[in-house]
Amino acid sequence: MIKLTVDLQARMRARGIETFHAPGIANFPDDTAFEPPCGVKWIAMLGQFRMGAFSYAVSGHFAFATIGRYCSIGEQVQIGRSNHPMTGVSTSPFFYAQKNLFEIGQDFGAAMEYRTYKAPLRRFAHEPPEVISIGNDVWIGHGAYIRPGVTIGDGAVVGAMSVVTKDVPPYGIVAGNPATVRRMRLPPALAAQLLETAWWRFAPWQLEDVDFTSPEGAVDRLRDIADSAVPYTPAAVRLKDLAA
Repeated sequence: MIKLTVDLQARMRARGIETFHAPGIANFPDDTAFEPPCGVKWIAMLGQFRMGAFSYAVSGHFAFATIGRYCSIGEQVQIGRSNHPMTGVSTSPFFYAQKNLFEIGQDFGAAMEYRTYKAPLRRFAHEPPEVISIGNDVWIGHGAYIRPGVTIGDGAVVGAMSVVTKDVPPYGIVAGNPATVRRMRLPPALAAQLLETAWWRFAPWQLEDVDFTSPEGAVDRLRDIADSAVPYTPAAVRLKDLAA
């Protein structure tokens, strides 16, 4: 893990990554990369993490997640929380974690035993982490939970407090526990046309003459841009390199 310092936070902001994390307290995974500009605000990250340009996430927990461009992710969203093993005597991590769970002092009776204890290696068989793939132009509401391995298609919407256990189709609106498709955000034919343009390849300033309030009216102009403009391709910011 990479500890966030005042200097690293300043470098991230200079390179187009917004973060409100507290320096000296927050840690980011080694395998973290951003496509600027984007914002990770207060989110906690674990394992592989990728975020595309013009996306932001407010707060919550994100593990082994790849997020596309123009995504809007609300507060307290849980993405990729891993399961505890359920085939043994106990589900407690004290019987499989290889480190102390609590950062505590020594002024209690079993402090020495606690500090020196490590669970026997390979007590449980673990499957490799399943990466969550979130497409482009996805909106995820407050408090949603996305299980490991799920893919959320471009243009989709996940309702607040939803529990997403299955893949979400492009432009689908899902809600509930478990989340189900309630309707499509746009008519299928129109959604297909927008998917074909892949307009998220371009920056907002390249799309400023497109009327985003009218999907039907925007398609032709988006096609023109897709055929003639050079996609926005910023250099990826790899946190490990930035912290070096």
